Amino acid sequence: MKRIIVLSLCSLLLAVHSPAREKKLIGLEDMFLFKNITQAQFSPDGQRIAFVVSENDFIENRIDTDIWLAYTDGRPAVKLAVSLKSDTQPRWSPDGKKLAFLSSRDGSMQIYLMDMQKGGEAWKLSDHQPGIQTFKWAPAGKTIYFLAKAPKAKKKKKSDPDVKVIDASFDYTQLWSITLKDKSIKQLTHGNINIDNFDISPDGRTIAFGARPTPKVPDFFNSDLYILKLDAKKPQPKKLVERPGIDTDPHFSPDGRTLVFSSTDGVKEWIHNRNLYRISVNGGQSKNLTSRFDEHAAFVDWSPDGKYVYFYATEGVARHLYRVPANGGKAKKITGGRSVHGAFDVSPDGRTLVFMREDAEHPDELFVSRVSKYAPKPVSAVNAIAEEYHIADSEIISWKGADGWTIEGILTKPVDYQPGQRYPLILLIHGGPAGVFVNAFTASAGRPVQWLVAKGYAVLMPNPRGSGGYGEKFRKANLRDWGGKDYQDIMGGVDFVIQRGIADAERMGVMGWSYGGFMTSWIITQTDRFKAARVGAGVTNLYSFYGQTDIPDFMEFYFASLPWTDAEVFKKHSAMYFIDRVKTPTLILHGEKDLRVPLAQGRELYTALKEMGVPVEFVVYPRQGHGVREPRLMRDVAKRTVEWFDRWILGRQEAGAE
Repeated sequence: MKRIIVLSLCSLLLAVHSPAREKKLIGLEDMFLFKNITQAQFSPDGQRIAFVVSENDFIENRIDTDIWLAYTDGRPAVKLAVSLKSDTQPRWSPDGKKLAFLSSRDGSMQIYLMDMQKGGEAWKLSDHQPGIQTFKWAPAGKTIYFLAKAPKAKKKKKSDPDVKVIDASFDYTQLWSITLKDKSIKQLTHGNINIDNFDISPDGRTIAFGARPTPKVPDFFNSDLYILKLDAKKPQPKKLVERPGIDTDPHFSPDGRTLVFSSTDGVKEWIHNRNLYRISVNGGQSKNLTSRFDEHAAFVDWSPDGKYVYFYATEGVARHLYRVPANGGKAKKITGGRSVHGAFDVSPDGRTLVFMREDAEHPDELFVSRVSKYAPKPVSAVNAIAEEYHIADSEIISWKGADGWTIEGILTKPVDYQPGQRYPLILLIHGGPAGVFVNAFTASAGRPVQWLVAKGYAVLMPNPRGSGGYGEKFRKANLRDWGGKDYQDIMGGVDFVIQRGIADAERMGVMGWSYGGFMTSWIITQTDRFKAARVGAGVTNLYSFYGQTDIPDFMEFYFASLPWTDAEVFKKHSAMYFIDRVKTPTLILHGEKDLRVPLAQGRELYTALKEMGVPVEFVVYPRQGHGVREPRLMRDVAKRTVEWFDRWILGRQEAGAE
């Protein structure tokens, strides 16, 4: 005992006389240490929360997901299961004795069960190929329903050609059931419908689901609502809501009599507000519950008494949780202060909320709060490592854009910022164009802001017209005008930061992905103010893009026409038709398997710049779609991007300079 006391006193004296540990600056490798939190769910007794933590695994070159357990009584959160493969979608059994989850530990995603009373290893319940997408427990806890595609039929002959006829055949996602007792699997739906989501009535006798005619992305805007009576002699789905646009994501009320679902109310537009509607399970007229809320409302939960519906939405640069009366009316904001960004759930007694909370300076952590009085309390510390780093502050700024509209953005200044000193500026443009920069943590491959500011850059992330979070009118303000007033809004933000004496107008770079890549390619055809550019998966030629992308309807909506009937508007807003103006050194990054913005879009830009003698590099990432998902390749994206800016803005030629 004395020895322990002596050691403790020595440690105390050392701490008193030692200088405070200096915090580190975030570098390339550090950005990939931070973890993400998703998919939180309360246990039936409300005392535990199962949630998912994602982190980068550079050895296996994949994003690893694990299931963790948090406690509302203040005990530290712990990792629930150790697996070399991904575990995800934790779902408590109705009695709380078991936890089901999806795991790829045996190859494809299958359902596993874990005894939450006795502990021990999880055991495999399903063996359905090609794998399970999502699932839910039946209220009695004896059956699990899931969504999956049908097993692929074997080829009749080895000599059969391996060909695919576009839009001639599809692999549909259908509804299935599996019993815990004997693991028997039954297919419940058939035919040409692709089911996206479903819910089970409290009595377990009815399933409601949202489905579309094909798995194609544009057909999500042709989705309808269905009801399936499980106790019928021959259960057959019947349409509950059938109209143009989106009708999907149904959720039964606590008494099972009504459903709340997401809908565009017969409007077939890509960026029309998605409201929450209520309808009787027997059909009839539906009612818009969130008509007075001018943004997308995403369902979270019913209150246990059925009086309220919880949803979350983006409001400017923040996301918050709201509550609306089940009969409609004015929505009330439940959360406040720092943004809440996901992993939402309401405890079974309706008294407590759980959510993931973050901002530009603080990475993901899980929090709980009483519904009656918002007072967030952390219940996880998966990103405690953030305390070791000097993380720069971010500021919400606003300026006047085109037509005098107020435009918001997020400005992050260099770590060593000194008022009166000008710094090189990186303009970062979001995708969408109906995406939005919210006040979220800024250290990732797609958003390497904290690394950039540690190196002495300032970073501006604007939300020009067309962005989400500011209402439907704002979101539609760039129709038939990509590169027009949205471009002016963005450049107004750049000028504002220069006028404030923060940015050095002679040392600026611009970057973006998807629509952000479009805008970056457009900017370099309109001005040579930027010393370097990075175009990520950018749309560079709207005319050819229409015939290449898997979402041609998207362009038809935004430009209210077709390339062959209104060629000039597609050309007028395409970088490729002004490409002879470009002088800016440009880095082009693209996924090899990108269906959303196909590789040909990046190649068009590269070929033209190469021919004109503009400094250009074209990097193609194998196996990647519209976003880069493999950690090693994600690291390469960040590294190449920052090195490109260092080279052309700061004049640093050495590779890997930090």
